[in-house]
Amino acid sequence: MKHGAAGSCREQALSEVIGFVLIIGIIMAAFSLYMVYGVPVQGRENEINHMSTINDQFVSYKIGIDSLVTNQQKGLAMSTSFPLGTAAQTSQGSTSIIPIMQPIGSSGVLAINQRTITPEIFTVSSNSYITNTTAITSVGPIPIPTTQTYSNAPSSLLINMMTVNAFWNITSTGGTPGSVAIIGSGWNVTVNVTPDIADCLSYSTFPNGTVNTTTLAGNCNGSDLTITVVKNGITSLNRAVVDSNINPNIPYSINLLDPAYGLQSVITYPATITFSTTGNPVLTSPNVTAQYAYQQQSNYTYSVPLGSLEYSTNNNYWIPQSYYTQMGGVFLSQIDGITYKLPPEMTFVNNGNGNITVNVVALAYDPSDSGSIGGSSPAQVSTSLESNSGSLPYAPVSPNTWNASINITTPDPNAATMWVNYLNSAANQTGGIPNTYYTVGTVTNGSYITFTGIIDGQPHITLQVTAANLSASVQSVGNS
Repeated sequence: MKHGAAGSCREQALSEVIGFVLIIGIIMAAFSLYMVYGVPVQGRENEINHMSTINDQFVSYKIGIDSLVTNQQKGLAMSTSFPLGTAAQTSQGSTSIIPIMQPIGSSGVLAINQRTITPEIFTVSSNSYITNTTAITSVGPIPIPTTQTYSNAPSSLLINMMTVNAFWNITSTGGTPGSVAIIGSGWNVTVNVTPDIADCLSYSTFPNGTVNTTTLAGNCNGSDLTITVVKNGITSLNRAVVDSNINPNIPYSINLLDPAYGLQSVITYPATITFSTTGNPVLTSPNVTAQYAYQQQSNYTYSVPLGSLEYSTNNNYWIPQSYYTQMGGVFLSQIDGITYKLPPEMTFVNNGNGNITVNVVALAYDPSDSGSIGGSSPAQVSTSLESNSGSLPYAPVSPNTWNASINITTPDPNAATMWVNYLNSAANQTGGIPNTYYTVGTVTNGSYITFTGIIDGQPHITLQVTAANLSASVQSVGNS
């Protein structure tokens, strides 16, 4: 009996040990399952959220750069912070007190001009009118009335006129205020000598309060030069004052192609324009002069290394990704290719009748700038617009170009594929340009698009390119 009682006690003690071991096993199994499945899921979520934050920061950075360029804030530094990794960036909940229960924090690298070993280069070449203000040529003055055909768009189209009498003398002699009428295809303009006698009255008041308004100021001529503009039957300007209180026998000129009048976009060339007058002999020898402050250059070329600002991640649970900004666009690079999150600063527009507008902002990082910051703490990028930024000297007339070609040279085949897809989409789908007016494709070291418009010996492309040269630096704002 005693022997049996002792064995029973040993068996009871053994069952407790076995039970404890089983409990430990269950805990370890649960712990292992969490380590195998829970921790990676949490790490994956952290890294996805982090990449979303990086995307937002690049979008914010692009908006800031656009503001610098649009407002021409040269030399003004803009700072933007980027979180490099997920370590210490996210809360891990109740398991954070146990390090091995947390996902491993990822890190990243923010770099300037280190995306490719060989620089990526933007080049635009064209057969265009290029501004040359030191060699202005003029056609005219040609007396009005006349009808003139202008094969090429002038830099300025001047209406030159002079009056022989002040307004009050005109009325006393029975004359009428003079005007010049200009009629084109779908538009017309009238330049008027408009009476403004109220500005020339000298007021006096009698003791009883009656106002005497019969005296004319001796130094006032009582007339303004005004302009009325009608485009497609709609009056856009109605007797807008160009010169007030004009003096007799003094010549005045009005440039019909001043951007304030909005005629540059509605005149197509060759343009036949009729000029006529009323009010003679109040107007003395009115005439028209076309001035050309540009010359045709068959192969005008601008080329610049683009550079980039790039963030590369070292994700542990999510696919490796890189974000970078170049030419004003925001791009996402993965192992399977590159896509743009925001398009580069290029717009292509079909204006109809074979006429095309190509507008490019060539954003480029100074090739002498270089640097990188790695780790998991935030890094700051300081960027400014350099003083040599500005519009390239394409003539400010529309159209100004016969043909234009844009080339992106890159050693990255994924980037070359992305660029050709973007250029084709921007021209055809977004810009609505028929594919008979352009060609697009890839070459050994990059991508290109060439615009021609209608080939009839006349320019049909309005080309505008702005060089926006950026200086940038990176620095850490915390411990990695």
